[in-house]
Formats: sequence, C-alpha cells, structure tokens
Amino acid sequence: MVQSIVNTPAPGPVDPDLLVEALLYSVSHDLRSPLLTLSLAGELIAESLGDRLREDPSNSGRVALDALQHGARDLERMLQSLTLISRARRRPLETSRAPLRLLLGGHVVISEDGDLGGRLVSVDPIAVREIIDSVCGEEPAEIHVRLTDEFAVLRLPLVDSLADVRGTPLVTLAQSLQMHAGTLVEALAAGQVVAERFGARVGVDEHGVHLWLPRLEATPTSGLGS
Repeated sequence: MVQSIVNTPAPGPVDPDLLVEALLYSVSHDLRSPLLTLSLAGELIAESLGDRLREDPSNSGRVALDALQHGARDLERMLQSLTLISRARRRPLETSRAPLRLLLGGHVVISEDGDLGGRLVSVDPIAVREIIDSVCGEEPAEIHVRLTDEFAVLRLPLVDSLADVRGTPLVTLAQSLQMHAGTLVEALAAGQVVAERFGARVGVDEHGVHLWLPRLEATPTSGLGS
C-alpha cells in the first residue's frame, strides 16, 4: 500500500481549455436552479401579497418586489449569454473549401486584390455568414477585403452598437456581462468562439469589424468540361 502511494505520479497541470469549458457549463447550468427559485418566489409574492403591496402607502414592498423580479431577469440574461458561449465551444463544425464570393454574396465587395472569385478559404461557411449577417443585417453593405499570405481579411462596417468596442468581442463580453449580454457583442463573441476553432479570428477597431479567414489557393479549373 505504501509502495503504491510512493509510485503514484504527480498529476499534470490543468488544461485551461477543459477548465474554461467546465466552468462555462457549470455556471450556465447550475445557477439556473437558484434563479428559478428567485423567479418563482417573486411570482408567488406578487400573487399572494399583490393587493397589500399596492395599498402600502410607503410603496416599499412594491419597490422590493420589482427589484427582485428585475434582478432575476437580469441574471437570466447573463446566464443565457454564458450558455451561448458554452454551446459555441461544442457546436459541430462543417469546415470546407469555400469561395469568398459565396460568403460575400449580396454585399458590395471592395478590394485592391483584383478578382476574388477564385479565392478559397477554409471555414465553416454557415458560421462565417452568421457573423456577417449579425453585423450587416439584411441590407447590402460595403465589405472591404484584402489578402495576406495566410488570410483573407474582411472588414465589415462599424455599427453604432459597437462604437465603443475595441479588441475581441469575447474579451469585451467577459469584461462586462451586465453591459453586453443580449447585445451584438454577445452574438459576435459566440461567433468568435466558433471561428477560432477553424483558425479564423475576429476583432473590432475604430474602422470596423475584422474577420481573418484562413486562405486556400484555388484549384485550377481550366479545361474542365472540354
């Protein structure tokens, strides 16, 4: 027995990714039980003491109940944000060789790199379109594209709701769930989590929202069908 203990190797350091995943899952799921308790308590108080609260001249009971219900809704909003991030880490990916023109369809593309029709990127097309649509909406927008050796870099418009955001959406969301849960920052943060899993990057600066998509060179198609 003593020999067994002596020969037991020390455990390795904790994998940060596994720890983050465990914390996200735990926080977004385990805290829902006390949240439900708070929400139900508020409803029961409103139903059983509603008349008394309304007749109270000091109105303190009504104020307290409103604060309880508002706090429960606020906590639900922030927990939902963490749930979206947790799901984004576990979302199945369908990475493929996607032409840029497929991803940018419906928008006005501005680039100094000539015809982008044959340029390929290695991405999950649906995930990339979700990011683009979350920023640009349904109307055509100007998207600037430049090519580097490794990436096709897309610059999307800087919408008003992102005017004060700088850096990565995920860090911005983590810095203040209170401010950003349920906003475009949340949607971009979830998109960033998915995008980084296939080698893409997402960032925001004073010029717009930037997507770095891993490049692939187009396969020559001359002579096909002849």
